[in-house]
Amino acid sequence: MSDSQKYYYLKLKENFFESDSMILLDSMKDGYLYSNILMKLYLKSLKDGGRLMLNGTIPYNSQMLASVTRHQVGTLEKALDIFKELGLIEVLDTGAIYMMDIQNFIGRSSTEADRKREYRERIEQEKLTEKIGDGQSADKCPDISLDLSPPEIEIEKEIENICSPEDERESDFDKIYAIYPKKRGRTKAFDNYCIWLKGRSVNGKRKKLTNKAVYLAVFNYVKQQEDAGTELEYYKNFDTLMGKQLLDYVQEDE
Repeated sequence: MSDSQKYYYLKLKENFFESDSMILLDSMKDGYLYSNILMKLYLKSLKDGGRLMLNGTIPYNSQMLASVTRHQVGTLEKALDIFKELGLIEVLDTGAIYMMDIQNFIGRSSTEADRKREYRERIEQEKLTEKIGDGQSADKCPDISLDLSPPEIEIEKEIENICSPEDERESDFDKIYAIYPKKRGRTKAFDNYCIWLKGRSVNGKRKKLTNKAVYLAVFNYVKQQEDAGTELEYYKNFDTLMGKQLLDYVQEDE
């Protein structure tokens, strides 16, 4: 099959239902319904590479998705909320729904890395288009055509060379992401995670973290907020926490 052709099938590994997300889904009341909805959304999004929009232009509302999945509206809406919390979908302001893990399940394994990278770029490009459409001036948007970034930003630009999506680090990151209750900024957080593993410049010094150190830092932050009774809306977005602020919660002995 040519790589230029579209993929219209899912390729699931034998341990698909052993992932943390699927185990959590199955353990919930009506979890089997949520799993069924998730699979139907995966299949419905295949023709557009993981993006759910009717005819590519019209956003699905809850009633429409309930109809096409043949579930009750209340069940569908609850499922979408859970999918967002688990990082399984991302809903843009345009109403477009992106199935975040679908690039693991379509096409040939030799092309997975390229498709995952292109998929993330597509989501970020649509977000950028939304901002410009809402009146944000172009000079406030990231300029991807110029190479005027300071060295630290250059390190972040090279993230694809640091951390391949096919690398086991993505599964390690998912375990960290699973313990963070506010599911915002996953894509950028993953980039920051890879940079920490490689090492980044902090106050003129090179700082490198292990996977365990990152996990414990996130755990420490969450515990601190829980102990303080912080409401979820006041938690840092995950990509913000995974930036330099993460060092405030790192255990030095780790």
